[in-house]
Amino acid sequence: MTDLRHFSLALFAAVAAGLVTFFTGSAEPVGLAVLLPLLGLGLLAATRGAWTPMSATIAIGLGVILTLHVWPGFHNPPIWQDRHFCADCRAHSLYLSLDQALLVVAWLPLLIGRWRPTRAWNTLAAGVATITAAIALGIATGLFRWQPGWPGTSLLTMFAVANLVTVAAEELLFRGLLQRHLLRPLGPFHAWWLTALIFGLAHLPFGIEFAIVATAAGLGYGWIAWQSGSLWPAIALHWLVNLLHFSLFSYPMLA
Repeated sequence: MTDLRHFSLALFAAVAAGLVTFFTGSAEPVGLAVLLPLLGLGLLAATRGAWTPMSATIAIGLGVILTLHVWPGFHNPPIWQDRHFCADCRAHSLYLSLDQALLVVAWLPLLIGRWRPTRAWNTLAAGVATITAAIALGIATGLFRWQPGWPGTSLLTMFAVANLVTVAAEELLFRGLLQRHLLRPLGPFHAWWLTALIFGLAHLPFGIEFAIVATAAGLGYGWIAWQSGSLWPAIALHWLVNLLHFSLFSYPMLA
């Protein structure tokens, strides 16, 4: 049975977002051309109920391209550049990732609630365990230290908004696409840990310590996405972990 309700929402949101980025000068026509494959793959998912192995592979590849900001024609506005949040912290730059935002609005309505539900207490316990593990590993590996400090309402708001876009794109790519695609050939358990490992390896350019913490966090995000029946809890947890890191610890990491 064909169900185009979620695709219609994705189509409207993607076109609206594309027009806003174009008329504000943040995206060129070559950048907005990415909406064609995004919405085409979305239509396949809406009409068939799932992506085929080939279309899923193309979707994952396209998601990686947008997440890594490789697709041309986007001018992601900087929020801050080369900012040091502590004397011995590495410099950090933050951008509003409009290319990732288009990925989110085009596919999130299609993938947000396709898995079976579970008890809320299990989700909460997994979230607490994930936060605890990520903090413990980050401190143990010397990635960051306890360094609470109020960054200011303006900085915190800008980070929260920009990071929510990035987090939603990453969860859509890793848990919504990759983990879900691996369920059928590997089963839920192997799809879960393998996706978390790939998620950790994707953070390897930031150092082995960062990759270790990301893998542990990815296990938590993946477990919640698998068990909860929705990507919303995984997105919320991922965003909260990053927000706690930004607010209470050395950010982004010690030099």
